[in-house]
Amino acid sequence: EMWGDVGRCDHALTLVQSVSERSADRLLRVRLWESARGVGIRCRLLSGLGFDHEMMQMPTRAHSGGWRMRIVLAQALFLKPDLLLLDEPTNHLDIHALTWLEFFLANWERTVLIVSHDRGFLNKTTTATMFIHGKRLRYYGGNYDTFLRVRAENRAHSSAMAKQNERRVAHLKGFIARFGHGAKNLAKQAQSRMKILQRIQDEPCEVDFDDPYLRLQFPSASPLPPPCITVANVAFGYPLADGSIPKTLYQNCDFGVDCESRVAIVGPNGAGKSTFLKLLTGEIEPTEGHVGRHAKLVVAKFTQHHIEMMDPEKSSVNHMRSLTQEGVSVEEARKYLGRFGLSGDLALNPIKFLSGGQKSRLAFAELAWRSPHILLLDEPTNHLDLETIEALAMALNQFDGGVVFVSHDERLIEMVADELWVVNKGANGEPGSVAVWHSSYEDYKERLQQEFVSAGLVSGGTVRGVNA
Repeated sequence: EMWGDVGRCDHALTLVQSVSERSADRLLRVRLWESARGVGIRCRLLSGLGFDHEMMQMPTRAHSGGWRMRIVLAQALFLKPDLLLLDEPTNHLDIHALTWLEFFLANWERTVLIVSHDRGFLNKTTTATMFIHGKRLRYYGGNYDTFLRVRAENRAHSSAMAKQNERRVAHLKGFIARFGHGAKNLAKQAQSRMKILQRIQDEPCEVDFDDPYLRLQFPSASPLPPPCITVANVAFGYPLADGSIPKTLYQNCDFGVDCESRVAIVGPNGAGKSTFLKLLTGEIEPTEGHVGRHAKLVVAKFTQHHIEMMDPEKSSVNHMRSLTQEGVSVEEARKYLGRFGLSGDLALNPIKFLSGGQKSRLAFAELAWRSPHILLLDEPTNHLDLETIEALAMALNQFDGGVVFVSHDERLIEMVADELWVVNKGANGEPGSVAVWHSSYEDYKERLQQEFVSAGLVSGGTVRGVNA
């Protein structure tokens, strides 16, 4: 019997081992499948944020700061946290990556908290808004446009209630002053009204006032007859280190810019948007064709690189005074900076203590100082708050010269641009192009969404394989 029990135990052990082997094999296949699925998801996330296959194979240290930020963003999205915190996620994104991210977050099934200056992005990705003002945090249901409407309604109601209370207070004070020391019954009524007055004054009706609105102004030089800048059959490619024939970035570019132009340039990062602005200014020369400029043309250009090159030890006042050889007085420089929201100590402190948005305002003041015929702006909304972007858009609309700007900010493009130039990236050894988009900015974003669906990056309105 003992040996029979041992035999049965051996048989059972063999069965257990067989089941264990099958389970281990199945577990291995599941893990391999999950690993392959994870790689697929990571690739889709990186593709959506603008990485091609070659860029995905590069070490992180080989990427620029902007692309590293995208890698960090892709990592956060891949982890699918219960709470996703995004602080200015659109700063280093082009229009392609921005549109994809809007798709992604619109279908994110967990909590996401976004700090952003991009009004269009907030409208498409949020369902509630928290507003910090006057050291208080107020909560509003709905996206950013809904918040603006509800806040305006609440402010109008509060203002009306405050005026009504002022009238009541004036009436009560008049009654008390008139009858407070009169007949006994009237004195009692006056005392009763004093209690009502005290209650009104103890519970004031607060009105949510805005901060003083920033007004920017860009004075222009006297207008020039068109065209101010002519781009004729231009091609460009950066020269290679070994002296060989450069790879053409784009070709067959034919455009004109004058003092009435309002042009937004969009396209993926690396396509050559900033390079195209350099061709317009003459910082670089085309490899083919010709870029002509009016002999009296004055151009002012804004770039993030220009901000980084400012002397951090100088004050804003001294920076403005150094723009001309003859210099200007401290009073004149401070007065000019005040128009751009840099007044008081801000104008006297070293530039290194200014925020990114304040440095941008200093750069805008420098542009205005030059009184140009044409403004060229490369991502001017980075680090600006929503109110300053609105002020910038209004200032550009009032500017009596031409404006050409690179931006992914939907609000700025829709408020300012009359034309949309799309820089298309080259592929399969073929050069890219710069083409006029003969429709609206919204239509262009819809085309990008269709491309994402065709490329398998999104499916049925969601990001494939991520939100499932």
